[in-house]
Amino acid sequence: MRITTEQEAVLDELICERLNDNPENSVLIQNFENEKGVLIVNYLKQYGLREDSEGNTAFYIVKTKNKDILMFFSLKCGELFDTLFDEEEITESYEEYLLIVQALKNADIDGAAQEKAINKLKAMSKAQGMPLHKVLNYVLKETRTKAKKLKMLNNDKKTERNENISRVSKTYPGVELVHFCTNENAKAAWSSLGIKRPMGEVIFWKKIVPKFFEVQKIVGCEYAFLFAADLSEDRTLINYYNVSLKFVMEVEMGTNKPFYDFACAFMCQKLSSLRENEKEYFDNFNIDSEDEVV
Repeated sequence: MRITTEQEAVLDELICERLNDNPENSVLIQNFENEKGVLIVNYLKQYGLREDSEGNTAFYIVKTKNKDILMFFSLKCGELFDTLFDEEEITESYEEYLLIVQALKNADIDGAAQEKAINKLKAMSKAQGMPLHKVLNYVLKETRTKAKKLKMLNNDKKTERNENISRVSKTYPGVELVHFCTNENAKAAWSSLGIKRPMGEVIFWKKIVPKFFEVQKIVGCEYAFLFAADLSEDRTLINYYNVSLKFVMEVEMGTNKPFYDFACAFMCQKLSSLRENEKEYFDNFNIDSEDEVV
């Protein structure tokens, strides 16, 4: 059953603001505790105010009208990408195809080289189930394509003076959910609101998700992503991010992982999917009487 008007009113009263927007927040966060998230809570208390002020990372706190801090989270811009082709692999295959093309086109090449090229084409034809002439057309096309890629890569290496540039196939704009932590000292305050759903997931969908869409109104943004610091054998945190927040472990897409996030699992989701998941979450916010509780 969809979230009720009364429940929406309760959640709308929760205050979500930048850490530095209210001077009292510097005092309120001192009462923030989370046993499993001790490190990031300490980070909030030691560096949150400064980083939020400098604009390097945007820190937000979510609190009740009675000034009980329920959660803090932080966001910053990031970028995802498709990896570039393997230069060594593509060079090797290009040279192999080039030898085939040269052997078939150049009458002066010895018969052994031509025979080797023809046998290679026949083997490819059999493996791919394609006629010999189509395999030859494929080899000609791939030779030109690979030559073009290698030329563009070499030209860029010559013109780009920064040796620290990482070359990729395609980039995708995104926003990283850097920190995401609930306050264990606010369990009673959350319970008093009468919301039966877990505090973390409710605040995520009600207060954090809209921030992603606000970013999208200002600049191009396609993905939301995070690094899950999960060292448990049963992947509790990763499963939580997946089941409750709908982040997935994307194996085909890459990003830059800083030293701080080593041993963490990269997870992401498209904002278009996030919008659909947001609707589904609030459409099924309350368990119907005929539904079974698992």
